[in-house]
Amino acid sequence: MMAILLIIIAGASGLVYPSPYAPLIVGGIVAAAAILVVLLREPIWALYAAIFVVLLPSGLIDQQLNSILNRSLAVVALFTWMFSVIVRRQRVTWTWTTLLMFAFILWSGVTLYWAGDSSIAITSLQVYTLRLALFLFLLLNEIKTIENLDGMMNVLAISGWVIALVGVGTYFFLGYTPGTRFQVLSVNPNGLGISLLVTMPAVLWQATHPSRRHHMLMIFMASVFLLLTIGLVAASGSRGSAISLLITLVAFWFWKSTRLWGMIALLILVLAVIVAPFIFITTIQRFAVTPGDTLLGGRETLWQAGWLLISKSPWLGVGIGNSPYALVTDLGLVGDIGVQGGISMHNPVLTIWTETGIVGILLYLGVLVSAVWSFVRDYYRYKSQGIQYLLPYFALITAVSLGFMASWVKGGGLESDFTYFLILAFLLIPSGLDIKGSERNIRIDTQVPDKG
Repeated sequence: MMAILLIIIAGASGLVYPSPYAPLIVGGIVAAAAILVVLLREPIWALYAAIFVVLLPSGLIDQQLNSILNRSLAVVALFTWMFSVIVRRQRVTWTWTTLLMFAFILWSGVTLYWAGDSSIAITSLQVYTLRLALFLFLLLNEIKTIENLDGMMNVLAISGWVIALVGVGTYFFLGYTPGTRFQVLSVNPNGLGISLLVTMPAVLWQATHPSRRHHMLMIFMASVFLLLTIGLVAASGSRGSAISLLITLVAFWFWKSTRLWGMIALLILVLAVIVAPFIFITTIQRFAVTPGDTLLGGRETLWQAGWLLISKSPWLGVGIGNSPYALVTDLGLVGDIGVQGGISMHNPVLTIWTETGIVGILLYLGVLVSAVWSFVRDYYRYKSQGIQYLLPYFALITAVSLGFMASWVKGGGLESDFTYFLILAFLLIPSGLDIKGSERNIRIDTQVPDKG
């Protein structure tokens, strides 16, 4: 009956709108309406779709289309959630992290009055607003049960596999020359490893609990993902990603629930050095600091210029998003670097201070501190209640967060990057979970907690 109705509508569309594409247009409208109805019933699916698109490797789809999808799906996810809240009268969850981020955005909006380029400032505000809405608000308010958490981890795991398999496909179809930096599509070599790192907890989470179905298969798949991550990071030649990954893998050894991954990673590293040592050539060469380079890749000069810029306007800054361009005029004071246009400071703290002044940097750092405090508080809360199921989550996120921050402090553009806000979301999610409201029977006991 539905098929007949659709045929009639498609045929009648030609009478209403005389065009050979009329049936396709009508079909698209009908499909969009059907999808919207489904998303209004299950708003969390819109959130999953938005996160998946954000994590797609740069260059996999057209950049402009990717940008449109990012913004559109974030708006759809927010709209469907708001509809669900109103209809079902759900409680809205706020945290200090969310409020501080909102205050930071408001203050950043004030800096528009003295920003050198208002269009760049407005674009930056849009990015921060979308990050707040998607990662620090919707994830917190929609990931309420263990089932929701598993669903989010499944989406992130799929995203991680997409990134890893695109990297493998690039290697086999385009090849790789040892000693050069491995390039995957238009993904920044420094960002490839970070994207793999932030999706790693999801892949490992699927293989964490022995009670899960196909547990041994999940362990094998997680081991393969570790293998691909180590290989791609080594070939990318990114010193920051290599340090972050190493810190994460070492941190795995400090908890019983993640020690298996530390051992598997160590075995992979040993075998890789024996079987395929060429993949490490680029990274080793970059750590060797060749003539003309520095240990931090020239960031020292950028940071000095940043401090000079801060000293000129420590209280108000130069306007949100304007530091790359304001920085160029001061680079000649501390070093001979030829640049055209803007240049990233490669330090989130200096960048935010330069752009938004004292007030902005205090609010921005308050977001990070409050998220870490919430995570630590929730860990001890769950531990004291004897809830063993979530303790591996805390171990995984702690290890990955420690590794990520090693790259974050010297990363270009990471102050507003989705990977940073995903880490913040990981830290906040436990505070909003309703364990007792989960449909799955989670075993809550008083066994000795995982002390590592």
